[in-house]
Amino acid sequence: MRRIPLNALKPGMHLSQALVAPDRTVLLHEGIELKQRYIEYLRNQGITYLYIDDAPPAPSPAKEPSQTELRQQAKQTARKVIHDFRLGKGVPLDKIKVLVSNLVTRILDNPETMHHLMDIRQKEDYMFSHAVNTCLLSVLTGTAMGYDTQRLEELGLAAMLHDVGKIKFTKRLSAQFPRRLTAQEKEEYRQHPFYTLEILKENTSLSMDIINACFQHHERWDGSGYPMGISGDVIHEYAQIISIADVYDRLITGLPHRKPTPVYYAAAILNKAAGTYFNPEIVAHFTKSIAAYPLGSTVKLNNNQLGLIVEMTGPNNTIPVVRILADEDSTHLNQLLELNLDKNPEHFIIDFDS
Repeated sequence: MRRIPLNALKPGMHLSQALVAPDRTVLLHEGIELKQRYIEYLRNQGITYLYIDDAPPAPSPAKEPSQTELRQQAKQTARKVIHDFRLGKGVPLDKIKVLVSNLVTRILDNPETMHHLMDIRQKEDYMFSHAVNTCLLSVLTGTAMGYDTQRLEELGLAAMLHDVGKIKFTKRLSAQFPRRLTAQEKEEYRQHPFYTLEILKENTSLSMDIINACFQHHERWDGSGYPMGISGDVIHEYAQIISIADVYDRLITGLPHRKPTPVYYAAAILNKAAGTYFNPEIVAHFTKSIAAYPLGSTVKLNNNQLGLIVEMTGPNNTIPVVRILADEDSTHLNQLLELNLDKNPEHFIIDFDS
């Protein structure tokens, strides 16, 4: 630990002590990585020095793929599933298993990596990215529920394959999805669990746990789902997890007919559906491990203000309190301003950087 004058600070350094204002408000948390905008903010606040951790960061394993490489590998694998099936080659399980194993390892090493691996997709990437995101969300939830590595890899594989039956849709419907479906298309859509079952049963190496999870992911806790209308713990636990991850990812995704829902409001929707559509215990695990932004994350609001997450509030502590660092025109503020997004719903986060 070293005391460093402000003019010697550089982006990438890490605080060894929290920076606390005279009123005991934490301005920056211990361990946070400094960014240039933090340094400029501190200069405007009259801060003259900080205590910096000068220990070098632990090196990453030489052969471990970067987050960007792993995200691209994930999307390419999801594309290959669709491409190979349409050519009559079947589902490339070996590639999917390697990918899921890599994702599970990365999340077990650092759960916050999920935020960087998830990808807000472009319309043409929708099916690929949704499969990857549902896998990540499911694995993180399984981790919170105490799953061992074997069960996490099974859960992740099921999540990657949960929508594979949609490949059997007509080419026209697949090309135009996602959009608002016609009544006839909705009826066809509701058949995709049967298509999934048909495809996966051809792969004798898949366990019935994985097959049932994919087949049942549209079932609901109260029996209102499809295709069988089963309820409660009759639904496979993997399917209960995947159903929550599937709905959450669809909520936070911008579709042509629906604007994206901020993650904390999506979490609130899941909380409201707990006990009816979803297993309430799994919803609690999900929202606690997925929806909360890490404290110390920098965020951009819909009015272009930049801020810092300093507290979580609201149901299950899923809604952030943001300390505003810079105004709409990027002017750094000289006064302390905190915005509780639970009490100010007209403001919401559009981007964040942990």
